[in-house]
Amino acid sequence: MCPDYSTPSCSLEDFDGLKSRTIFCVWSGNNAMSTQRIQALWSIYTHVGCPVALITPVRLNDWILPSAPLHPAYALLSDTHKADYLRCYLMHHYGGGYTDIKHSAASWHPFFEALQQSQALALGYTEIPEGMPHLDGELGQQIQREYFKVIGLCAFIFRRRTAITTAWYQQMIALLDRRLGELSTHPAQHPQDQFGVQLPNGQISRYPLRWAELLGEIFHPLIYMHREGLLHAPIAPMFYGYR
Repeated sequence: MCPDYSTPSCSLEDFDGLKSRTIFCVWSGNNAMSTQRIQALWSIYTHVGCPVALITPVRLNDWILPSAPLHPAYALLSDTHKADYLRCYLMHHYGGGYTDIKHSAASWHPFFEALQQSQALALGYTEIPEGMPHLDGELGQQIQREYFKVIGLCAFIFRRRTAITTAWYQQMIALLDRRLGELSTHPAQHPQDQFGVQLPNGQISRYPLRWAELLGEIFHPLIYMHREGLLHAPIAPMFYGYR
């Protein structure tokens, strides 16, 4: 079945999240949501005024293209990194909106309208200093100083298959290609696993990915490079009360 329920005869390859004004949310684990997280999800359904596609392990295959299967490393990732992977996958192949499952109180129709009426590649909220990952080198220092020129990671709208999403997806896949062997030896053992963290059993994790390595460390430099093609808008969710 095509996920665009308004046009059930459509091909998944043709699905355009921007045109349909679809907003994706991801819950990548098999664990139950907390009460606070369910309330946050309900606030999204209640306020955004657009179709919401909740991607869970049960529904994941509905959105995976035969021409773009999940990377072999996907099953080895932490739940957090699975969600990082999927937001990239969805924005590249389908476009449209994405929001973390955090409280939202705004209609997204004006945000979709603004992007659709522009030549911009993406729309998002202006990043905050606390949202920036550590980025090495001169470029990293420049992006840290000019954080206000990039958009944040927790809520945005993208056109599909653009220069940004293509580079984002390719860099993510290349990283997983390089780390597949290490991931096979040291798969995630915790939903928020990351390299060097102390696990609940007291051991130090040998899972080979840093917290921001699969998302922010790729995303922010690309967004900064394409900063002239962005729209900034008050689309951010609330950054508290969701755990």
